[in-house]
Amino acid sequence: MIGQIYIQSDPAILSFTGGLGRYDIRTERPVVHVETRKGEYRMENNGAGTLEIDMSLTNDAIDGGSPESFWHRIYSQYKQIAVQNMERIVERGNTIGDLRIKQNPMPDFALEDFVEGPPDLQAYGPALPNNTKFSYTPADLNIEYIPEERNVDVQLTKPAIEYHREYVRYKMEQYPKVTIIPPAIDMMG
Repeated sequence: MIGQIYIQSDPAILSFTGGLGRYDIRTERPVVHVETRKGEYRMENNGAGTLEIDMSLTNDAIDGGSPESFWHRIYSQYKQIAVQNMERIVERGNTIGDLRIKQNPMPDFALEDFVEGPPDLQAYGPALPNNTKFSYTPADLNIEYIPEERNVDVQLTKPAIEYHREYVRYKMEQYPKVTIIPPAIDMMG
């Protein structure tokens, strides 16, 4: 009978201990430069405006106005005065011809004409508060708007990163070992 060899092996045991490394990160704030220019209006005036004053109605009320307008105003009223006189003549003729009236109306008509006098003519224009007319035409105004400007400049800095290592320790807890046991040999047999 053949004997068997017995082999036993024990593995090596290593132990490791260590600490984690750490990072130090330093950064600086970014530098920001901002330049702004406010918006503005630019105006250019093309001269003074035009003011027109029409005083023709005021002059008519003060002194009769121009000779043409004065005489035109007088003559234009005669047509109306002639119509009024004809109406009065017809009315008086009807009164004189009315037989129901017992007294003579002629002396009353003569006295009435004497007291009344000549016809009322409007020699001057009417005096009204709005006789003087104003008209203002403004000049052209060129307006230009220049919008605001904003310039932003940002300067960034790179972060400073440092890594600090920690320790790593190892220890042999058990050395590897191989044990061989030979077969038992029977010498007696």
